[in-house]
Amino acid sequence: MKEVNNNSGSGKDDTEASARDQDPAASNWVEIPPRALVAGQGQVLSDEVLLRLFTEALGVAGEEAQILVDAFLIRFGSLAAIFATEDRSLSGILHLGPQIRVAIRLVQEAAIRVSRARMGREDIFTNRKLMVDYLISRLAREPVEQFRILFLDERNRLLADEAQTRGTVNYTPVYPREVARRAMELGARSIILVHNHPSGDPTPSEADIAMTLDAQRAAALIDVRIADHFIIGNGAYVSFRDLGLLRDL
Repeated sequence: MKEVNNNSGSGKDDTEASARDQDPAASNWVEIPPRALVAGQGQVLSDEVLLRLFTEALGVAGEEAQILVDAFLIRFGSLAAIFATEDRSLSGILHLGPQIRVAIRLVQEAAIRVSRARMGREDIFTNRKLMVDYLISRLAREPVEQFRILFLDERNRLLADEAQTRGTVNYTPVYPREVARRAMELGARSIILVHNHPSGDPTPSEADIAMTLDAQRAAALIDVRIADHFIIGNGAYVSFRDLGLLRDL
């Protein structure tokens, strides 16, 4: 099969050759993709092969399957980008039926839930990378701004993760009193503010900084601490704590 990617078709050969160098048995897995997946060796398979398996599992086979796989890779470039895309970006792809649209959304939601489950019930700051990975999986591809809050107990364990508001491509309204009220309802002792920048650039704006200070003042009235404010871009993020933009009152 011919692979379509951003590296003039070399990615598949490089990936599989590297896998064979590391594991002499890898060449056998590449020849039998379903067995590779079942045996936990999916990493030796190219994006094209994995997409072919995905479409065939949903009843699309033969020439139609290859046309669909090629269209996916031409438009999105990678397996990860396909399963992170918004639904409207799938419009116009030949042989893309409703069952595949649903399956893509299912894979996306499953990945988000697995990412959240990995955070566990311990101090959320014990492994900040797991938390950031979850936030990126949840928000990095959102087409409009979304404002979320992670509510934490006295041991920084996650009580709830809630979407508060959705806005436009560059603005979402935030109401500090509502933030404080919800924290009080849940018995939270601290909160993490999170929102995305659909532009992909997570740099805080003046409005972001002002809103954070307003929320911090409102939360302080009920003795709730804002632990951090994360802005999520396209695979990138910033932390207000790390930037020195958030200090305890």
